[in-house]
Amino acid sequence: MGIKHFGFKLAVGVLFAVVLATYAFYWLGISQLHDNVQQVVVVSNHLKSGEAFHSAIHSMLLDAEGYYLSNGRASFREDYQAHRAKAEKALAELRDHVRQMPPGRDKEMVNQRTEGIASAFSNYQEELDRIIGGDFNRGSQRLEQCTTEFNSIFKKYYVHLHDHHALLQTGLSQRSSQTWHTMSVVFAVQLGLAVVAGLLVIFYLDRVVLKIFSFTEGMAYRDKLTGLRNRAALEKMVSFLDGEENRPRRRYGLIMLDIDLFKDFNDTYGHPVGDVLLAEFAGVITGSVREHDRVVRYGGEEFLVVLQGVGPMEIIAVAEKLRGAIENHRFTLPGGKQATQVTASLGAALYPQDGDDYHQVVRRADERLYKAKQGGRNRVMGPPV
Repeated sequence: MGIKHFGFKLAVGVLFAVVLATYAFYWLGISQLHDNVQQVVVVSNHLKSGEAFHSAIHSMLLDAEGYYLSNGRASFREDYQAHRAKAEKALAELRDHVRQMPPGRDKEMVNQRTEGIASAFSNYQEELDRIIGGDFNRGSQRLEQCTTEFNSIFKKYYVHLHDHHALLQTGLSQRSSQTWHTMSVVFAVQLGLAVVAGLLVIFYLDRVVLKIFSFTEGMAYRDKLTGLRNRAALEKMVSFLDGEENRPRRRYGLIMLDIDLFKDFNDTYGHPVGDVLLAEFAGVITGSVREHDRVVRYGGEEFLVVLQGVGPMEIIAVAEKLRGAIENHRFTLPGGKQATQVTASLGAALYPQDGDDYHQVVRRADERLYKAKQGGRNRVMGPPV
């Protein structure tokens, strides 16, 4: 018996050691991927600044040409000033990127190209400034000269920078792919270990107790009529949304829905039919959102949709999709007869734009729902886009 116990302990010890080793590999792989991502971000930002610079100086040329041809229309001068400011900002970002590069041949090459761009831009800007300043003498020749200078900046400097950074991105992508393949092997090992550990747990755990617990918990967090999550489940979600210790809080959105004139519907068809409507209404909502979005029966004819990682445009789009799906759905009464058209009013709110925690955000969504009701029902009120 002592030998068996020693063998079991040895197996568990080996399993634990291998798990620790695979986690170490994970840490190394994640560190490498993090470094690659950081470098990709830096390269992408530099390319973005270059594209912004190229776009701005092209707009400057068009603005100067428009100013010259319109004989001094003020709107072209204002646009020119704005685009010149964008070009100067983008050029400053290009130079700042060079300063942050580690010493070496790459830095010298990028610095040479960047300073060449800056020198050419100075001459280019000086000629255009004369036109914008009202000097129309030789305006046509100046515009032709600036067009030639613009093409020179693009072909002589910017294209080379773009190709250089494209090669850097390719190299980073290849290194990331190699790291990914290594991590896939480690994951396969961990998966095998997880299977072994799972079999050990199943062998020693009373599965009947687990099933009963799972069933009881599921019943406690589900609304019996609609099958949706209930307020008890929502309380657990709130603790997750508001953040736990040592876990960063992420943005999310809440959409509050309320069936329009539900009391009139109950008075017309009866409460049992109203229950049928609620169950079918819940199906329309769940069928119109993503699988990982959470739909809660908030109370009575009110429902709450919790969406992770959305902004103003996304949450308005989802809310409008829900409103349209409800409006276009034809609810069927018992016996197969169609009910009168059912609509809903919706209020949407976002964290952190509309509050510091869940309670403030849901209060804001409820206020917007009330405004949607006041505004005529069958509409969405949400955060400004």
